[in-house]
Amino acid sequence: MSDSSFETGASPSEKPAAAESPHADLGDGSAGRGRELRRRRLWGAWHERRLEQTGSDLDPRFTFANERTFLAWNRTALALIAAGLAAAQFLKFNLHGLRLIIAVPLIVLGAVLALASYSHWEDSERAMRLRQPLRYSWMPRVLSGGIVAIALLGGILAIIDRLAH
Repeated sequence: MSDSSFETGASPSEKPAAAESPHADLGDGSAGRGRELRRRRLWGAWHERRLEQTGSDLDPRFTFANERTFLAWNRTALALIAAGLAAAQFLKFNLHGLRLIIAVPLIVLGAVLALASYSHWEDSERAMRLRQPLRYSWMPRVLSGGIVAIALLGGILAIIDRLAH
């Protein structure tokens, strides 16, 4: 978000109030509090701005492609949550708490992806409407890393359970 007009919803010729001085938070602290209040006000104004009123209309194909991506991330999130619930219900370890060690991270990962997918959809939609480049998503890296970590944890727990009994 290097473009201040994108961050604040202001026109490109306007400067945001928070960028008045690089040393605004030095001194007795009152300037820092004022800067924080301005930042919150700018964030609220920017965030409340409806996507339909942002930038220019898109070719519907781009909007639909962005929506399909959002829905695919949500299907993945739902699958992770369902896998976590299934692990909590159906995994049979001799120690009953071990299945929660697999189930809870799956459910949490699914919840994080579900929340992040909306943020990613909104950011992509806004960037396309403003004719700005799309940012890369961190979600594939988190999903891959989370699945690998849970798989390794599951393998280790299965070995420990087998050796214990």
